[in-house]
Amino acid sequence: MSTADVPTARDIDVRGFIDALAPVRQRQQWRVDRAMLALARAQKLLLDTEASLVEAEGAHASQAGLAAQALAERMDPSAHRRTLLYLAQLKTQCERLKSERQERQADCDRLRRESTAEQLRLEGLSRHRADALDAYADDVRKRTSVEQDREWLSRSFSSATARSTAP
Repeated sequence: MSTADVPTARDIDVRGFIDALAPVRQRQQWRVDRAMLALARAQKLLLDTEASLVEAEGAHASQAGLAAQALAERMDPSAHRRTLLYLAQLKTQCERLKSERQERQADCDRLRRESTAEQLRLEGLSRHRADALDAYADDVRKRTSVEQDREWLSRSFSSATARSTAP
């Protein structure tokens, strides 16, 4: 029997099918949606943090270059001290952003795992619905087949009795 010969639930009227787990599946879909939204927000925060880190590292590199150039051109200890303090602040900001990036990456990884788990639960509920629908379709086909057999036997019996009573 090829896959084209396998009967599906599409060849019957499924209006009588009652999916008892439909509310559970709907709640699970909401959980999946919430998990995906939380993941998207976490990824946006991670991207923003990475952009801030790139900006801070760029500012640090350019200021360090300017400080080296200014020191070579003229020796102003107070200006050099202010520049070094500013560079230290930028370096501290870079370190803070790096640790923030690691935390946000960990959050993204955790939320990704949670989203995957919620999606798998939803897929399990969807497979259960498909299996229940197939079982319902099989039951409807069996009832229809039994009904058709009874009608055929009834017609056969009626035509046989009509022939046997005929003169």
